[in-house]
Formats: sequence, C-alpha cells, structure tokens
Amino acid sequence: MTPRAAACVAVLVAGVLACASTGADPEVGARAPRGGVELPLLEGPPRSPGRVVLVSIAGLTPGAYLSPRRSMPTLATLAHAGVAADALVPVTPASTYPAHASLVTGRTPDGHGVVGDLLLGDHGVRNVRYWHASRMQAVPIWQVAREASLSVAALGWPSTLGASIDFLVPDVVPVRRGETWMGVLQGNTTPWLLEHLHQLAPEEAGASWPSARERDALLVDTACEIAAAPSPPQLWLLHLVQTGLALAQYGPAGEGARAAFGRADAELRRLVDCFGRAGLLDSTAILVVGDRSLEAVHTRLDPNVALWRAGLIMADPRTDTGIRSWLAIARSNGGSAFVYARSEAEAVDARDVLLEESRRTKAFRIVPARELQALHADPQAWFGLEAEPGFRFGDGIRPPAMRSTADRAAGGYLPSRSAPAAPAGFVAWGPGLRRGLRVPLLQQADVAPTVAALLGLHLPDVDGRALIGALTIEPPNVAADAPGRALLPLGRSGVGSGEGVR
Repeated sequence: MTPRAAACVAVLVAGVLACASTGADPEVGARAPRGGVELPLLEGPPRSPGRVVLVSIAGLTPGAYLSPRRSMPTLATLAHAGVAADALVPVTPASTYPAHASLVTGRTPDGHGVVGDLLLGDHGVRNVRYWHASRMQAVPIWQVAREASLSVAALGWPSTLGASIDFLVPDVVPVRRGETWMGVLQGNTTPWLLEHLHQLAPEEAGASWPSARERDALLVDTACEIAAAPSPPQLWLLHLVQTGLALAQYGPAGEGARAAFGRADAELRRLVDCFGRAGLLDSTAILVVGDRSLEAVHTRLDPNVALWRAGLIMADPRTDTGIRSWLAIARSNGGSAFVYARSEAEAVDARDVLLEESRRTKAFRIVPARELQALHADPQAWFGLEAEPGFRFGDGIRPPAMRSTADRAAGGYLPSRSAPAAPAGFVAWGPGLRRGLRVPLLQQADVAPTVAALLGLHLPDVDGRALIGALTIEPPNVAADAPGRALLPLGRSGVGSGEGVR
C-alpha cells in the first residue's frame, strides 16, 4: 500500500465510519455487517480514484446487501461504508446483454443496439449471443478510456469479443459439438492471459469445463494476476455468472441460489484482498451492480407455436433452429418477448393470432409498439408480449405451446413486472465516492456516466446521467452532459417497423 494507507490500520467498516475524516459523510446509524472484508481508511480531502473496478453479478438484487438475511457480507460491508442503492432499474429488456451494454455505454437498448441476448436471423432465433463488440452501436466506456491513454481490463464482460482492450478475456462459450472454452478463447484473448488460463486448466478440459463456479474463480484469479502486474489498468470490467444459473436452477428462494451468492461474495472478497496485497485498494473505486432480477417461474410459453400453426413460421428440422423461414416471429427475453415481422400486414396477422392465444391462456398480454418505444426497447419490434407472474417465454415452434419449465426463475421482465418490486442492485465504495449514503433509485444507464466521472472522462451522447450526489469530486464537463433523448417518432420503415401495430 501507499505510505498514507500503511499508516492507517485496516479496520472494519464500523471503524471506517467512526473515523470518517474531511470530506466524508457521517455515520448513518446502520450497524456494520459481521464477517465483512477489512477496508483501509480513506483519509484526507476528496480525491479521484486511480482506477475503477466495475463488477457485475448476475441476478444481484438489493436484498443481498440490505436484507437482515443478506448472504453477501463483503458486499454488505462495501455498501455500509460507501454508496448503496435501494433500486437500480434495469433497461428493457432486463436481460444479460442489453443490460451490460447499457452499463458501459450509458445508452438504452434503442441507442446501443444490443436489444436481446440471442441474435435473430433468417432462420429464426439463433444460439448465438451478442458476443461481438461490433454489434454495439454506441461508444463504450472502454473506447473513451483508451482514447484518453488509460488501459482497460475486461474479464468475461458481455459484448467484448473483438474489442480493442488491453487485457481481454471475452464472454464466449462453446456452442458447437467438440468445442471447448479454451478453444473458443484461442485467438480472441490477450495472449499472456490465455497462457495463464492454460496453466490453470485441467489436463482433460472438455466441453463441460469450466462450470460457472469455476469460470468465476478463474476470472478472479486472472484479475489478481493483472493487479500484480507492473502497470495495472485504470478501468476494470468483470462479470460473475454463477448466481444467475443458480437462480434459474433453484429459484430466488432456493438455498442453492443463496449459496451461489455467498460464493460470488467470496470471489468479491478475494478480488478486494488481491488489490490490497498489490497496494491498489486505497486508490481504487469499486462498483458492484446487478444486471437484472430473476423472478420465480413455473410454466413456459412458446408463442411461436401459434405463429407456426398460422403459417407465419415455416419449419425445417435440417436447420439449427428448426425454422426454414418466417414472416413473423417472437424472440424471447424470458419474462417478455418481442415480435418481428416482414411487413405490416404480417405484423397485424401475428398480433391477431397472439391476441387470441393471450385470451385462451390468460398467461400474457400484448404490449403495443408505443409502450415498447417509451421503454426505449428494440425499435425494430412491431409489438411485445409480457408474461404474467410465474410464466416465461421460450422460442420453440413445436407443440405444446404451454408446458412446465425446468427453470425456477427467469429475467427479462418489463418494468411493470420487475420494478420497483424486484430491482437490480448497486453498491459503490472507494475514493471519489461518499460514505454511508443510501440512494433511493437510479437507472442502469446512469452507471457508465458515473464511472466516466470517477475517471475524469466524458462519455458522449448518453441517456443516463452521472450520480453526482454520490461523488465527492466534480465530474468533468457537467454542462455538456446530455439530459436525455426525446423518444423516437412512432413512424419507422423497414422490417420490424411498429407502424400500424399499436
């Protein structure tokens, strides 16, 4: 640590707040969590951090750090000592790739172009995610950082494949028979990081390796290697995934999900300890965010079955998707789905078919184009579908259209279902951030401008805004920050236009 940090004994959060000095906020009255990580005193006048670490944890909600039964003592310690949000409102759809694109661009999905998790093609919904950075239509914060001569690390962060990033392990997984994780990383990962992962891999690393738990541990190991390097980067992006899979497998109330959040917290603590050993902790701002909330489900709906029966989807079992072509199709986000069509006439036909299906099942409603537009969702969708509680959508085209689901939880719900009842989480601690502060509400698109402000950068053309009230430093170019964009006009042209389907 620096001489100043070494002179200050590392203390638990109770001591941090009790000893708060110039520029710090007073104790807010909450008890420091037991079992939390030890943090250094941040003495002296307000100062900017030397680096910012943005960690996303799949399915993280405020209960993990605010509830009396919180399962994440490290995160609770950071929340108690720094800034904790009661609600981080996800973008629409509230799913992994749109959320992460918003977290690094400050834009909503209609602005950054990552409008779902899976790509939609001529043969239907593909088993290919929005992995490649080129699919992002807005400026990500890593580009702004590099243009300012700051180095960047991105470990498992969605939509970073092919990105110009100094320390990169992209978020890719095997999708073809015979592929392995190390195989798909080859040629797409920073060479010395790939070599580090090779050293950690077992001799027989098949397609099932690593598990989500192992992947999280490998990425934290890699982060620790980077932190110990001679010139660690100024911007860090890290995505932990085991919690999202555990929520889907066990449900939000399941002990297995709680255990997964405990393991993710242990990885977070390990990361904090690595930064401490590298002498970086007292100059690092750490932001921990959720990408979405997941809600309990019991039944899967496949709206494309009705569209197939109506002749709007043509099947072909020889294709990867089972679809030869389509005139109208639904793409699932989990708790919501967006419907696309080749023309207005086919969009109207699809709406009529799905409206009848909605009346029959009483399990979802039609979401008009203007409502999706107000939520800044995919402008190419003609209209949407919103599942009732307990139901989730799928992309299948074979009957039955309604069946029990193995998943116990799903994300992707619209704000009327997921906020404010089930928001995502947000915690921030470190230099440049206030202490003991509770934030009632912020938007997912506010995170990137806040990270930019901490690094002294200006992220252009954003929909969100820097959380100025959580900062102890003056953000750059405050006057230049855009207050937000007006809604796009309803009239659009081309495939997917919502015109005429209100």
